[in-house]
Amino acid sequence: MKKTKYFIISSLALFLFSSCSDSFLEEDYTEAGYIIIDDNAIKTKQDLAKSIRGLYSTLASTSGFGGDYLNYQELTADLAFVSQRNSGYFVGTNGGTHITVDGGAGGPIWNTFYNTIANANFILSYQGKIEDVSDPDLPALDILFTHAKVIRAFNYLSLLTLFSPNYGEGDQSLGVPYTTTYDINAKLPRESVDKVINNVIADLENSLTIGISYLGNNNSFNTDAVKLLLARAYLYKKDYAKAQQYSEEVLAGGDLLSRTGVATFFSTENSETSSEVLFQLEYSKLDPSTQDFGQYWGTGGESTGYKQNFMARNFWSKFTGDARSSSWYGNTAAVQAYPDQVKPIDVRKFINAYRDVILLRRTEAIFIKAECQYHANPVTAFATLRSWIRTYRAPAYNQNLTGTAVLDEILNQKGFEFFMEGLRFSDLKRNNKAIVKYQTAENGQPLTTIPVGDRRFIWPIPYSEMQLNPNIKQAPGY
Repeated sequence: MKKTKYFIISSLALFLFSSCSDSFLEEDYTEAGYIIIDDNAIKTKQDLAKSIRGLYSTLASTSGFGGDYLNYQELTADLAFVSQRNSGYFVGTNGGTHITVDGGAGGPIWNTFYNTIANANFILSYQGKIEDVSDPDLPALDILFTHAKVIRAFNYLSLLTLFSPNYGEGDQSLGVPYTTTYDINAKLPRESVDKVINNVIADLENSLTIGISYLGNNNSFNTDAVKLLLARAYLYKKDYAKAQQYSEEVLAGGDLLSRTGVATFFSTENSETSSEVLFQLEYSKLDPSTQDFGQYWGTGGESTGYKQNFMARNFWSKFTGDARSSSWYGNTAAVQAYPDQVKPIDVRKFINAYRDVILLRRTEAIFIKAECQYHANPVTAFATLRSWIRTYRAPAYNQNLTGTAVLDEILNQKGFEFFMEGLRFSDLKRNNKAIVKYQTAENGQPLTTIPVGDRRFIWPIPYSEMQLNPNIKQAPGY
């Protein structure tokens, strides 16, 4: 009897790696759904290349990096503002009630990331089974397979930041289930945090040895993107020397976004040629209705949508004289019309409905470097941060901070720079900072406070996984 497998393709189309080739690097959009394939589905290098493109498409799911992961990194943290005029979506984040076992925000993210991991493992099961025939339009097989490993590592690293304790803290047996084998029937237990992060690092470092730069487009992973992921991974592991090493290699690889470039950075579609952008999801050829962010965040973008999520005013007001204050955010007439007693601040990163969704930017390396330096010498860390601020964002910046105030400023500047880019909750969690929302209730008190050590810093395993998998252990307190 012939065995069949189901290779799950995202509801979004396959992504464009390059717009100037006849090969698999050209546009190739495929209908959504389940593609039934047998054990010999990937027979040639061309089949493998097409499968890698399909794997990239899974990253754009609105339950993953194309939506929920970025949404909830921001909404779970302290800087976001959900207006009284809303659709009902995301309102639970005002009280932290979205972090639940049954029906919580974590379920779709968990399922989406493990779907991508399963697809990556399926592709990798063909290593050693395909002939590496010469093709001028395709790289070596090892390079193609490396893309699957990097995508898998990216998903595992992101799962750790939500569903596991910080490295070296709490119960270290509560990593996430980890496998490199395709088996849809597996009932996997959690692996240790150490095992998961070490395997993530090994896959990423191996990709640099094999090579991943052939595709040469920031709609796929490249050398600098992988190095930034390694800087993130080593920062998570508290190996500050290695994290700083990789961050400095990223900084040496190209120019940072300039102060004059801030104004048009999110409003134009030229990011494929930007040195600042290391990896992004290609949306410029897709229906804007598939883009989740412009419908909820800010008042710009496409005309449809709920337009309910913003930045808190009392955080934004810290950044007077900053190039970002009126370019990426704004005290616009549109937000003044909202019914909230304290008006929100508009978010203008999604005013172009066709804008690619940026997941990795070179400037992040500055903040990783500064955070690493902080643990050795806060004075050095602040010198790094202040130099960047004065050169690239606010020439008149005149703060002079010491001690723990340096880390707070690193995190605040990073929060302002990367608002809605998928980092804030993870940054606060990693540094054991309480979440005290800037948005306030009518009595002037923070709308939500999540103290350090609260169970909500480790998201629960979703109800569906607990029901189907008898081998997995729930997070404490749920």
